[in-house]
Amino acid sequence: MRKYAIRRAEPSEIIETLTLGETLIGGALARPEVVATIDAITQMTVWNTGNPIAGIFLLVPVTEEGRAAVENGSFNPADPAIRHIAPADTPIFGVYCGIYAGATREARKSVLMAAGDLRLNAFAPVPTYARGATEDGARSMLTLGYRRVSGGLRDLFVSDPVSAT
Repeated sequence: MRKYAIRRAEPSEIIETLTLGETLIGGALARPEVVATIDAITQMTVWNTGNPIAGIFLLVPVTEEGRAAVENGSFNPADPAIRHIAPADTPIFGVYCGIYAGATREARKSVLMAAGDLRLNAFAPVPTYARGATEDGARSMLTLGYRRVSGGLRDLFVSDPVSAT
């Protein structure tokens, strides 16, 4: 993530990072204490870019039960059940991307490049899920190869596992 100027958010940056995300999408994200707890469990949940903070990347690696919950609509992105969250150093069965967005062109480029890189490399073997919170977000997901999913969370998109060639 460093090559895209994306860094793990420090605990002291979580509120500012989430506030930026809420401003960018015009809606609520998970509460800071929930995000901090998930990040402590996964060691990979909340990321940002810029000084001052201008971009956010929020993701939750999920267990097998978590993947099923995302697909059937019972996953709660604002406060996921602990059984749905894949702890650090355990198998991941999918990834739920809560938000990737930037306030500046540079920040948008950083988070979009990081999202694509993670999709094709770190998370290639598993499905990656995201919701189209904005028209721009939905367009960017389609550009990254995501497809719409019905029957799960509202406005859900998925990028199917990427097979090695």
